[in-house]
Amino acid sequence: MTEYVTTNIRLPKQLHKALKLRAAEEDKSMAQVLREAAVQYITSAESAEDSGDAEIDDDPLWLIGADPVDLGITDASVNFDDYLYGPLSESAKAEIKE
Repeated sequence: MTEYVTTNIRLPKQLHKALKLRAAEEDKSMAQVLREAAVQYITSAESAEDSGDAEIDDDPLWLIGADPVDLGITDASVNFDDYLYGPLSESAKAEIKE
């Protein structure tokens, strides 16, 4: 049989109300809902540690450059502005020369 430890926690009123409603909807006690939430929190934290960091692994930002496309551009570092903004107009070139 599982041994239980009695504890006391303070919850914001809104969270307490939400937990009470969820427990009633699921026909469970608030204690049972809180125990299930704690188990889920612990197991998800453990699985994140095991996988390296699930949030980082699933973040699309980290996938940038994972599958590069070769466009055959060899002068991108020299002509970066041209590729990014387009070539300068003749009037802009004239202003630069002045």
